[in-house]
Amino acid sequence: MNILFHTISVEPARWTPQRVSQKLSDLLPKIAGKGFKKLEIYEPHLTAGDEEEIKGLLADHTLEAVVLSSYLQVAPGKTDDEKFASEKSTLVARVKRFGFKKVRLFPGAGVSPTDEAATGIVADRVSQIAKELPQTKILLETHDGSIADDAEAIAALVRRMNLPNVALLFQPTVFQAEAALRQFAVQKELIRHVHLQNRNPDGSFSTLHAGVVPWEKILSQLNVDFTLEFVPSGICAVEKFDLETSLNEAVMEAEYVQAASGRQIAS
Repeated sequence: MNILFHTISVEPARWTPQRVSQKLSDLLPKIAGKGFKKLEIYEPHLTAGDEEEIKGLLADHTLEAVVLSSYLQVAPGKTDDEKFASEKSTLVARVKRFGFKKVRLFPGAGVSPTDEAATGIVADRVSQIAKELPQTKILLETHDGSIADDAEAIAALVRRMNLPNVALLFQPTVFQAEAALRQFAVQKELIRHVHLQNRNPDGSFSTLHAGVVPWEKILSQLNVDFTLEFVPSGICAVEKFDLETSLNEAVMEAEYVQAASGRQIAS
């Protein structure tokens, strides 16, 4: 088991049109300095930088790029076949360039779980990616606003594809204790990775141990890799963001995951 550091957690512009406010080449030495060795990389951090420079820095700091957090669209309402084919080729090349072991995808952004035609197109496109990258785990994130809004539907989609390298990346679609535990029970056997974040009852971001999702009840049942996706101090405007504070918070969250899982976890 490993705990990964997600570079999105130290990118305060993530949900703005700007997307990226800091160079990944500047962030990597500081992330490594906190003891993290394995990364999930926010794809805009790559596209906004010099990929060859980033590759060199990963090697220099003994950092492993394990998961590519990709924004490739697979929903028919977001892209057509020609654009998808072109962007798929770019994705495949990037995975091979960096040696990513896993790719995170949204499972049909904007697709209703009851839309059989759109779900079929999503399944076909994900299958295409999986077959071109047979040694790479393709992880469908259980993110709201997608087929994953229905816990059973996204599980059925993975089973329908029936490919050895397609699985689920778990995060709660609803940040409420009972809902998250029900979702986990439905999807447990298909989960191969977890995104860690938590919320307060009002929806604001919380530390993992203090939020509404009882992560200790989930972590102790899984023998998969985890990614620290967000820390509360990182959810702020760009001008208020403090990198050192967020990195230190991530270190504390990693310590919590170690204790809550009851397993030996490498950082």
